[in-house]
Amino acid sequence: MTELKLVLKTTPKYIKILAAEGITTVKDFLQYFPRAYEDRSTIRNLNELIFNEKGITATKGKIIKKSIFMRGGKRIYTIHFVDQIGNKWVISIFNSWFLASRINEDKRYIIVGKPKTDYGKITFSHPDIIETEAPEEPVTRDEEQGDRRKLEIPDSKSQVPSSMSQSSEVYNSGRIFPIYPELMGIRPGWFAQKMRSLMDKVDTIFSEYLPKEFIDKFWLIGVQETIKEMHYPISFEKQKEANLRIFFDRLLRIQLYSLINRSTYQLNKTNMEHEVIDRNIVKEIIATLPFELTNAQKKVIKHITENIHEPKPMLRLLQGDVGSGKTVVAAIAAYYTFKKYQGQSVFLAPLEVLANQHYKTLAKLLLPLGLRVALLTWSLSKWEKDKIKLDLAEGRIHTIIGTHAVIQEDIKFKQLQFVVIDEQHKFGVKQRSFFKRFWAPHILQMSATPIPRSMALAFFGEFDVSIIDELPVGRKPIITKVISEKEYIKLKPRVLDHINKGQKVFVVTPLIEESEKLEEVNSAINEFENMKALYPELKGKIGLLHGKMKPKDKEDIMQDFKSWKICLLVSTTVIEVGVDIPEATIMVIKNAERFGLSQLHQLRGRIGRSDVQSYCFLETKNKTGEIGKRLNAMEESNDGFKLAELDLQNRGAGEILWTIQSWESDIPLEILSDLKFLERIQEGAKWLLEKYPNLEWLPGLKKYLEEKMGDVLA
Repeated sequence: MTELKLVLKTTPKYIKILAAEGITTVKDFLQYFPRAYEDRSTIRNLNELIFNEKGITATKGKIIKKSIFMRGGKRIYTIHFVDQIGNKWVISIFNSWFLASRINEDKRYIIVGKPKTDYGKITFSHPDIIETEAPEEPVTRDEEQGDRRKLEIPDSKSQVPSSMSQSSEVYNSGRIFPIYPELMGIRPGWFAQKMRSLMDKVDTIFSEYLPKEFIDKFWLIGVQETIKEMHYPISFEKQKEANLRIFFDRLLRIQLYSLINRSTYQLNKTNMEHEVIDRNIVKEIIATLPFELTNAQKKVIKHITENIHEPKPMLRLLQGDVGSGKTVVAAIAAYYTFKKYQGQSVFLAPLEVLANQHYKTLAKLLLPLGLRVALLTWSLSKWEKDKIKLDLAEGRIHTIIGTHAVIQEDIKFKQLQFVVIDEQHKFGVKQRSFFKRFWAPHILQMSATPIPRSMALAFFGEFDVSIIDELPVGRKPIITKVISEKEYIKLKPRVLDHINKGQKVFVVTPLIEESEKLEEVNSAINEFENMKALYPELKGKIGLLHGKMKPKDKEDIMQDFKSWKICLLVSTTVIEVGVDIPEATIMVIKNAERFGLSQLHQLRGRIGRSDVQSYCFLETKNKTGEIGKRLNAMEESNDGFKLAELDLQNRGAGEILWTIQSWESDIPLEILSDLKFLERIQEGAKWLLEKYPNLEWLPGLKKYLEEKMGDVLA
């Protein structure tokens, strides 16, 4: 940090602000990239200025006279200016004593900003003003490309005040100029000036960590050139090349991380004898089901049973829309593993309410077939936990369902062979790696949040992907409608009618408590009181569920909802994952604009789980504009993958995969949607690991991965 302070020649306050952003070295500082760029490469004469345009423009000339006057309480600096070919005009600068104090009569300046006309004068709002005695023509692209680090210095005859940088014209104008994100009061211009002064240090601070053969094969520019072009690009084309290298590197890290995880996990062979697939076992459990499987479910079951017979442990991601029947597929695979190899299975769920639900579903399917099924959660007594752990270690439990309580150090298995992780994004890689201790069992990760193909390719490279894209036979598409607050009140007769017919209702809110910043958003607690006032007919039958409740209280509320003690449940998004109430046919989502489409779709999936027509109402204070357009997509589609694509376009990857590392969350849509680019990155990761297994001959890349992603190669 001392080095950074000395190099930047700045104050302890600025150093502290930079450190809070994780910038503690010169290398860190040089990786703080611009958010945008201004084309300041063309200097125009006064008669060539285009007024009220969005872009930045520059003009150059001499100050003849300057004066100050007041208008409407504003101090206006009027500058009489003559350009390089003799055009004279009056330029006004509003309320900026600092800018006005920097300019003097009979001196030459470049003025850079957004010009507009005001009372017959040219007005620049907060322009850059750069003193110049350099040649009238700006530095050319050819000159700069010849030596990027050479700054033009006026000759000895030039009179440049000591308070002004001799190279200020070259760094501030006559080029594509970087605009940095403001950082807690540190202005973008400060970053631009400091970055320019460090360009001659780039070659000594950064070194290439990818092989030259790789750079050439995948059409990349070098890392040193990338850093320079990100800050002070020669052209927008070069900046684009640098940008692609930055995002190529970020996604390459993820691909390498994924592939190394896969290869290290699959170094362990499964403890199964690889016999011929026994289709009769699958037919046996299917025959007991009270419903018919979809073709998509049958296809996935085939993939999984084939994987179970391979010498390497399975790593498969199963995507399926809400209600598509993923749990049944996983249960069939667990049964197959037990019947064929006497193998134990684990079903891991992120929430106790979901673990309880899985337990009931699996017990109903597997107990009649001779499998012992148990539930392990934190809310059990110590005696109950100890008994389950002993039975698990001695093989008396064949299928265990649980929360994080299952992945503790004192858990042992007799013969664990199959692991199902529901809602995979809720569990980290380290948690998944727990199962590596037990002979590398097959792992099936499930997600009810549809992930677009491009994102699955970018972020889940270690997994084979299967998709269930059909709903069970007899399910009706949910009818969705965007409504106003007044229309919400008018729903009362319909709600009561559904309840009288033996159906149930969800009312979902985005917050637990009121927030000062979101005063217009009704909390679950307030909405619960509103519902009691609006529906006196349902006295005692309205419930409240939110994330701050104790697990036991949550479970009691859900049991009351299932057993008809409650028929209208006000809830936060705690019901988002896996809650199965077949009788629920109406859902109202309050302040729907606060949610992404993927999350709205996930919530909507809590209804429509029977053959009765279901309805989802999205309440919002604004049914027009971009908000209305976005919510209308929910009216038009029940396709989770289509809605996930729209979320990717409108709100970014974080709305779908909200656990992405912060340094990956700013990858733009055009990158995440470019399948060819992502396939190129995946190809590059595979090429590197084939040529350099474990990256042993690429210490620079290995160090880079460890710096950015932790001890990935441990």
